[in-house]
Amino acid sequence: MAITKADIGGSFRRHIERSGYRKTSVEDIARELHISKKTVYTHFESKGDMFRYVVEQLAAEDRHRIATELAERPTCLEKIEGLIGIIFRTTREWWRENRGSEFIERFEIGERAFLDAYTGLIGEWVESGVEGDEFRIAGTAEMTVAFIGGIILAGTRLVQEKPELTPEPEVIAAVRKLLA
Repeated sequence: MAITKADIGGSFRRHIERSGYRKTSVEDIARELHISKKTVYTHFESKGDMFRYVVEQLAAEDRHRIATELAERPTCLEKIEGLIGIIFRTTREWWRENRGSEFIERFEIGERAFLDAYTGLIGEWVESGVEGDEFRIAGTAEMTVAFIGGIILAGTRLVQEKPELTPEPEVIAAVRKLLA
């Protein structure tokens, strides 16, 4: 049986969930899959590359779950607002659970992967909203989505620094203005 990138990524994910990033080695992955380290390195450049791959897979899974969860909302704006609520809730939970953990060192990798996944959803909803005359944006959909992503990112960074803050109403108000 040929080992795939997904097989190696799955093994890496199991190991970091069980032992943490620092204690997981390429040797552990190779041993579990009965392959050489060289085979691991044909699929991934480094341990950090494996981590990025796993985080991107988690973000893709989360994107699918959220899209399904919000699919019944009647308008694109309600979907975007629902996503904003989910983002801030999960951001607070993540920081509460991981403050002081080894994963803080790699936070930016996750932040980028999840932001990309979420702005992908927002992009779909903005385009649908423009096509359906729900939104009247000033520029392009791509630029509007980039601005929305930046506003959300700024808000989540505030929560990261001060979890008691609730920037969600201001974020939603700013997003509404962009989409009006």
